[in-house]
Amino acid sequence: MSALWWQYAVIAVLVAASTLYMLRKLAPSAAWRWQALLAAWLLRRGSVRWQALGRRLLPPRASGGCAGGACDGCGDSGDAQPPLEQKVTFHRRR
Repeated sequence: MSALWWQYAVIAVLVAASTLYMLRKLAPSAAWRWQALLAAWLLRRGSVRWQALGRRLLPPRASGGCAGGACDGCGDSGDAQPPLEQKVTFHRRR
């Protein structure tokens, strides 16, 4: 039974990685907040290594405006992407 510990460790790492991936895909704002909180906590630590890890984990700043990629267009430029949702209309049979 003691030889199986590495299998449990591998499974735990895979479950943790898939949970983090799912969180970042389904709730990006919450994942960004938690990443920023973890980075801020690491930056407050006394060790230089923890602070370096905290600087690496800092999420990128959200930049607003048209140049920052904050949206897909505000209607001013002609190269705006069409919306992903499209209106569906049903027609009656005759």
